[in-house]
Amino acid sequence: MVSIQNRTLLKLKKYLKIAGANEIARRYLLLNGFDGALATLGVIIGSYIAGGIDTKIILSAGFGASLAMGISGAWGAFVAERAERIRFLKELEQAMFSELKNSIIEKASKVATLWVALVDALSPILTAFITLSPFLLSVYGLMPLDSAFILAIIFNMATLFSLGLFLGRISRSNMILQGALMVFTGFITLFFLLILGLFF
Repeated sequence: MVSIQNRTLLKLKKYLKIAGANEIARRYLLLNGFDGALATLGVIIGSYIAGGIDTKIILSAGFGASLAMGISGAWGAFVAERAERIRFLKELEQAMFSELKNSIIEKASKVATLWVALVDALSPILTAFITLSPFLLSVYGLMPLDSAFILAIIFNMATLFSLGLFLGRISRSNMILQGALMVFTGFITLFFLLILGLFF
């Protein structure tokens, strides 16, 4: 059983390498993860601006928004990536004067499309879960609401910083600087949300 799983995993890794899918998936992870983190921050601060922090509303709105982003992102990524892969295969068939149906290239393209869509779907849900986890503790009485609010903001900024570190690593640039820039974006978002609250 283990050997079958290992063979399947090796085959999937081979397909992803052939299709160059991991590079594309990394971009989707950063983009949708970043969007999910900022959207969740908006939900938390928006609830605060509205006049109070309701744990269940924050959790429902936060996870609802991230799930919607995940489904939307997954479908968009799947459709776009599939179209690109089909076009590439047709051009390759024309250049090679050969049909590639059921070939390793076609199989790799299908796996890559599903992998990219999966990463796109999970990235905003993951970043939202990290940010909202203190409220999960609060709703079960394991943490005071005020503490959950502060810790959620800290977790959100830590998530943004981690995404920046990841960006710096894959771009081979200053990781700390990239992390700081992501956190700065979070503080800018926080600032404008609070300013917006003054008008309501």
